Amino acid sequence: MGPLAHGRMQALLDAVPVGLLEFRLEEDGLYLWASNAAARRMPGLGLVREEGVLAQVVFDQLAHTTLVEQLCAVARLGVPLDCRQVVREGTRLLLAWDLSARRVADNRIVVSVRDVSEAENLRMALAQAESALADARRDLQEQTEVFNTMESLAQTGHWRRIEGPGETVLLWSPGLCDIAGFERQEWLSNERAVSGIPAEDRPVFDQACRLGDGSDVEYRWRRPDGEVRWMRSRVRHSRSRDGMVVYMGVVQDVTEEHRADEQLREQLLFIQRIASRIPGFIYQYRLHSDGTTARVQYISDAVTQFLGVTPHEVAQDHGLLLKHVLPEDAPHLRRSAVVSARRMLPWRCEYRVVGPDGSVRWHMTSAVPHREPDGTVLSHGFTMDITDRKQAEQEIKRLAFYDALTGLPNRRLLLDRLQRAIVAGQRTKAQGALLFIDLDNFKDLNDTLGHDMGDQLLSQVASRLLACVREADTVARFGGDEFVVVLENLSSRLHEAASQAESVADKLLASLNQPFELGGARHYSTPSIGITLFGEHRLSVDELLKRADLAMYQAKAGGRNTQRFFDPEMQAAVNARSNLEADLRQGLARSELLVHYQPVVDHQGKLVGAEALARWRHPQRGMISPAEFIPLAEQTGLILPLGQAVLRSACTQLHLWAQHEATAHLTLSVNVSARQFRQPGFVAQVLDTLRECQARPHKLKLELTESMLLGDIEDAVQRMEQLKKQGVGFALDDFGTGYSSLSYLKRLPLDQVKIDQSFVRDVLSDPNDAAIVRTILALAKSLDLQVVAEGVETAGQLGFLRLHGCDGFQGYLFGRPVPVHEMDAHIYPAL
Repeated sequence: MGPLAHGRMQALLDAVPVGLLEFRLEEDGLYLWASNAAARRMPGLGLVREEGVLAQVVFDQLAHTTLVEQLCAVARLGVPLDCRQVVREGTRLLLAWDLSARRVADNRIVVSVRDVSEAENLRMALAQAESALADARRDLQEQTEVFNTMESLAQTGHWRRIEGPGETVLLWSPGLCDIAGFERQEWLSNERAVSGIPAEDRPVFDQACRLGDGSDVEYRWRRPDGEVRWMRSRVRHSRSRDGMVVYMGVVQDVTEEHRADEQLREQLLFIQRIASRIPGFIYQYRLHSDGTTARVQYISDAVTQFLGVTPHEVAQDHGLLLKHVLPEDAPHLRRSAVVSARRMLPWRCEYRVVGPDGSVRWHMTSAVPHREPDGTVLSHGFTMDITDRKQAEQEIKRLAFYDALTGLPNRRLLLDRLQRAIVAGQRTKAQGALLFIDLDNFKDLNDTLGHDMGDQLLSQVASRLLACVREADTVARFGGDEFVVVLENLSSRLHEAASQAESVADKLLASLNQPFELGGARHYSTPSIGITLFGEHRLSVDELLKRADLAMYQAKAGGRNTQRFFDPEMQAAVNARSNLEADLRQGLARSELLVHYQPVVDHQGKLVGAEALARWRHPQRGMISPAEFIPLAEQTGLILPLGQAVLRSACTQLHLWAQHEATAHLTLSVNVSARQFRQPGFVAQVLDTLRECQARPHKLKLELTESMLLGDIEDAVQRMEQLKKQGVGFALDDFGTGYSSLSYLKRLPLDQVKIDQSFVRDVLSDPNDAAIVRTILALAKSLDLQVVAEGVETAGQLGFLRLHGCDGFQGYLFGRPVPVHEMDAHIYPAL
């Protein structure tokens, strides 16, 4: 092409508004060969004016792309390239090009570059607008869903009716469709919109629509499934900008509210019915913060029955309630009510009122306070008549703390008052006195005249005791025929207090010695009174009662119908007896009690047997006299195990003696106590012991005393005969010292009588004793009974007894009670 043609071509290319660039592919890269004016003016193209520069320099702003590699591929392969290159810095657009590359000759390509920045900016703006629109639609959808959900949760809905020229549009919200029971739909006809309203409720709804003032209106709605619901609606009118009338309504399902109201009405009716039937009246009152009652807001009809006033009267003047309260109880009632209101604590108060019939009744009121926002206290309470309960409590207290027969304090109340008196005496330093009173021979009265007469006597004694003491003193029935008087606030000086107590005791004696009228006849009764003082030393209640009781028994021992003060020596004796009892129990457990044997001989001095006697070797005191521990064992019941131990030891010894021909003839006597003899299993116990020890029954002799046979003689004879049949013998011990009865003596299956040592001791010096001994010997001979004289200590006594026909002897003259080994040592050498 010539220069002219080339010039025209270049001018033509410069006139094209699209940037054109020609590149040639060399071995070492893609080089710019030519460009037109538009390319040279285009921002972003580097060094376009200089031919022969590399494509990387021309497209330096696209160095981060693969554009140059793609252009080289077009030059080599001839594949066309069309692309858009966009470069941004943040949100700012730097360049936007549409590029097109075509191969025009070997290794030569033409690249067109068109600036599309404006189009790219418009596209970006459109995309942003579409995104914002999508966000707005999404927000609107979310808000709509939230609104619909809130309507559903609140069981509400709304509607709009737009009335235009020739056309009416009615729109329902999904929430309204739900509570109406319709499928969700936006457009509804006017007829369907009111189809569920019953005819009798339609005027109410139509009037609300006509007024459109937003006031509440309630009506029923029948859903398509037949269920009837209650609706509450508000309707307002407005006018749109284009002049159309718009009716807007809000509807709420209030069925549950109506049900709750109905249930509340039923509950109120139920409460009113209960309130009319319960044994009391309920109330509601409001109390101002200054403590004055504003008014009684409610009180049930039962108040008329309780206080003789009507609920209306109480509502007008609540002071009518307080007018019926006893004046002495009213201050406490007011004060407790105010305290409850101020501290917001449950209120409970018991008080007395004057009933409509004038009787005094006990009332109990209780209430629970609640503070209102205005500062007043609203209390709901209940009042009931507790007169019967109070009377029952008083009766229970009387039965618990007072004697039912005499009305005096009983043992429980006495112990409480005595404890208080001891404490008060310690505080005031004043002396007090405790008088223990026991009626002499009261059992005889009960046995002869009957218990009803005995009760009359006890009641009269109680009255006389009360009349003899001060009102501040205590007179109590301790039990049975025992009474206790507690004197307080005596002189602080011991001798003066004792004189005062003695004076009261003498007064009691004089009063109780007066005759009693029992069943129209006179009866005399005397007391024995024991006195002890308290106040100087701190003593327990039990200790005081024990001292007074001991003093009372000392009065009985002194002849009865008298009084005695507590004697410390007597206390020491009781303590010694108590200690001895404890030692005796331990001694039995530790086998400290032994059996000694005292020989029994015939008129020739030949050994015929022995008597088993209990002995006690105390670990500290040594040998203790039987006269000291046998009576104690009788009183405490320890005689039963002791007697059984002696019996078993004797039976064992009989079995041992039976093994030797020289001792097989010996008999053993065992003393039997009254308590042991009368126990139910005595006969079986003796026989079992004989059998277990393999002893011969006819070698065992049981010694009984006269006193134990008195009473049920038939039972005694029966027991003796049962043992007699088995071979066991019986001896009457200490004969002549008791209430001897010849009729008893001849009925008893006895083998032997034993003359008591008290007669033997003075038989040579006392003619009376000698006469008694001769009489006993003659009587025994006539009844064919053997005789053993006890306590033979001298040859003279022995000679007298032999002279008058006694054939058995026991005493120190022949041997003292000794352990079995000493007894055997005495027996076998003689053999």
